Amino acid sequence: MGTPDSLEQREGRRLAFASGRLRIILELLLMALCGWLYAGIFEEVSFSFLAWFGLLPLFAAGIFYRPKRVLLYAYVWSYAWSLTSFFWLREIMVFIPFVLCLLLAVFPTLWALAVPFLCKNLLYPADVRLKGAEEIREFRQFNPFLEILFCLALASWWCVLEWTKSWLFTGLPWNYLAASQWKNIGVIQICEYTGVYGVSFLIVMINVSVGLALRSMLLPSKERRYRRPYPAMFACALLLLSMTFGAVLLKQRRAEFRDSIPFKAGIVQPNLSQRRNASAEKALEALEVCAGLSKSLFLEGKEKPDVVIWPETAVPYSYNAMSEFSSRYRMEVLSMLLKYQVPFVLGTIFLEQNAVDPAKVDIYNSALLLKPGRGIAGRYSKEHIVPFGEYVPYSETFPWLAKAAGMGRNLTRGKQFNSLELAPDVRAGVSICYEDVYAYVSRNHARNGANVLLVITNDAWYPDSFEPAQHFANSIFRTVETRLPMIRCGNLDYSAVILQNGQVSAALMERDKHPDPSWRGRGSATLAVPVPRDPKPTFYTLYGDVFIGFCGALFLFTLAVAALNWKSYKMLLNAGLKQAETGDTQ
Repeated sequence: MGTPDSLEQREGRRLAFASGRLRIILELLLMALCGWLYAGIFEEVSFSFLAWFGLLPLFAAGIFYRPKRVLLYAYVWSYAWSLTSFFWLREIMVFIPFVLCLLLAVFPTLWALAVPFLCKNLLYPADVRLKGAEEIREFRQFNPFLEILFCLALASWWCVLEWTKSWLFTGLPWNYLAASQWKNIGVIQICEYTGVYGVSFLIVMINVSVGLALRSMLLPSKERRYRRPYPAMFACALLLLSMTFGAVLLKQRRAEFRDSIPFKAGIVQPNLSQRRNASAEKALEALEVCAGLSKSLFLEGKEKPDVVIWPETAVPYSYNAMSEFSSRYRMEVLSMLLKYQVPFVLGTIFLEQNAVDPAKVDIYNSALLLKPGRGIAGRYSKEHIVPFGEYVPYSETFPWLAKAAGMGRNLTRGKQFNSLELAPDVRAGVSICYEDVYAYVSRNHARNGANVLLVITNDAWYPDSFEPAQHFANSIFRTVETRLPMIRCGNLDYSAVILQNGQVSAALMERDKHPDPSWRGRGSATLAVPVPRDPKPTFYTLYGDVFIGFCGALFLFTLAVAALNWKSYKMLLNAGLKQAETGDTQ
């Protein structure tokens, strides 16, 4: 029998593990696992409750480790979270999510790096830090106001980083923390003032304040006196206040909801495969499917729609090209206009001679409004086109980029946020493809007089992933920000009507007597849309991201306070060192 290990040997092994590579590897795996799990807050997993405390591992890394270790751990967590959230991009090319998430992971990492600096220089007095690590571990007499400021600053910093992501390199405002709460109608009402960032702010505030409370409870201390978790209490009060304010906003807006124009939209959901470079046979199939579904809206006994809507590029040929198929395309649509005397909105490719160089033809991803007896009565062309999908940035300067990373064509960006007048007093602000995740697009439409939002999209690029569900969840917030209802027409699924409060009121199919926007299939239906007659512009519509300006100012103020405390600590430290040197000399 071996002799039992001595206390010194066991302590030595414990210290070796604590400082060794094995522990670092295990902690990195744990951080990756936590990041992977946190991606479950988004659709279609939709563990939305996890959003309110799933940031704790990332926050804990910032609290307990030095900045270099925080950088490593936070980046691993962030990469795992981003990769899982955007893994649907593999359906375009397998490597895309792995490369893109190298950049996306930077944003949560920058947030985590602010945690140790603010914690050390805001929460701990300089004289306590001078006494050494043991005194810091035992210190619990934190100033409640500084703790609350600490939480507010970190929530603000997260929102500033989300906002930066919305415009940097053309922007990707997808899967913000707020998107996890799209079904939580009570919480999201504050977006009328704060935009989507207000909900993200609340989520981070709860996470950080709970993290501080757990830290005070779990860390050993000589002092056993109970301390109230003031930051957590403040955060919960802020959440309740926001929900109460949201309820008041809804009550105030009800008069507008009642004073609405009864409008009926005929939605066509063809459920066609991705056929961007379709053969004539595939294009003809798409035309026949869309036309057949449109005609079924007018069968005897069905309620006649006020407009018929096709999704983005439902027929993969240009409507106004001089080809034989395009001529057939036009004839089919014009014959339905003549027969049913109802306007059509078509998502289609539209060609136009370049104003500067007549030899060039501009290609637009457009929504055409066609009316009986008038033909094309309006057109909106996609303003925010997809980099590397619809155009290659800087390809005119560097033609080799188009060959290396392009997809065969460069579309032209639309020139204005003009509405389409679907019916008298019904003015639709159109978003094409993923424009509905960009708040500025819907906001500009609302500022220009739209009283209903119309989204036409084609998610056939992603037939086997969560992308369509995430796309829908992200677009919901546009209705609350502008207080305009939304008509959504998708190719595969998520064709629905969303009210001004973000609630789905109608869809092509129902489940348990409730509209089911996630239904995937081929179908068409006439859906009721309560269009507000004269909507009052929201604060967000008028002034935009003022809340982000507040967040930026609050974070900079907190950073300045922490920097002054750091300077005071350095001055006291230097004074102590000089005094020690003088004493040694004497």
